[in-house]
Amino acid sequence: MNKFIFTCGDINGIGPEIVIKALNHLVEKRKNDRFYFICPSDVFTRTITKVKPKFKFSVRSTPKNVRPTEQVTILKLPNALHKIGYPTKFSGEISFQALRLSYKLLKKNYADAVITAPVSKTAIQMAGVKFPGQTEMFAKWCDIKNFVMTFFSKNINVALYSIHIPLKDVPKLLNQKRLSNIVKTISDTLIGDFRIEKPKIAILGINPHAGESGMIGNEEKKIITPFIKKYSAKFNLSGPFSPDAFFANKLYSDFDMVLGVYHDQVLIPFKYINQGGGVNYTAGLPIVRTSPDHGVAYDIAGKNIADPSSIIEAFYIAEKIVKNRKRRNAHIKR
Repeated sequence: MNKFIFTCGDINGIGPEIVIKALNHLVEKRKNDRFYFICPSDVFTRTITKVKPKFKFSVRSTPKNVRPTEQVTILKLPNALHKIGYPTKFSGEISFQALRLSYKLLKKNYADAVITAPVSKTAIQMAGVKFPGQTEMFAKWCDIKNFVMTFFSKNINVALYSIHIPLKDVPKLLNQKRLSNIVKTISDTLIGDFRIEKPKIAILGINPHAGESGMIGNEEKKIITPFIKKYSAKFNLSGPFSPDAFFANKLYSDFDMVLGVYHDQVLIPFKYINQGGGVNYTAGLPIVRTSPDHGVAYDIAGKNIADPSSIIEAFYIAEKIVKNRKRRNAHIKR
């Protein structure tokens, strides 16, 4: 039996709605699993007036007294001011509380993985939380420096060298030591969490035409190309590729992971290719955390029209990683 946590995300967005829809999909398919949903009880109550739950549930303040027969448990947070469709200080505070509690439960082995609904960075900042995103939160709590934001789908897998920083700062962060740490984390993740024996990794250039031999920027010539030559055999690396031709010619289908230098370089094609069916996974952590590849969608919040496909896929990726880690740990103990 595996146990999974879902967080509510930003309560003024589509988070509570898509989690309940995901649970409606999953409870019948995973009868032996157990699910926790961290959410203010009043928000949950209002949401299920529109999204009818197809599962039995209990509402508790702690998982300590959960009965073995309870498949879905709502772990209640304090009631919150609910202003659907807008970022607020309260929605930021609640989303942060849900994330923090999920981490504590994982550390105490109450669950095997967490699937986090989308949060608003604006609301998080309004609440005074000094993290740029959920990825950085979990990495900080786990005290892990070598982590990587990755995205998985049936069509393409991508990883980010830099995450939530201004584009003008990206070149200053590009160096071979950081590249080495990121590539090692990616390789270890693909081998350990996804059971890909010899993963193939593509690295994109940072400049147009991958620098055109130094004519349009020299980061490829000075940093990326020498790094690939040095480590290509060890990590099965290829590149640096010109991003436009790489995606236009669907070269990503030849690789297990595509490493982009900056955020939009890989996330624009990833989201276009997958149309909301991708999954965000924080690689390199001792815990398992996945999330959908979309945002809070304030414009459709409260209308019961949000598509839960991505958060459902996030569950399946989390489940796969949990099973692979347990299998690997069992093999090590023999």
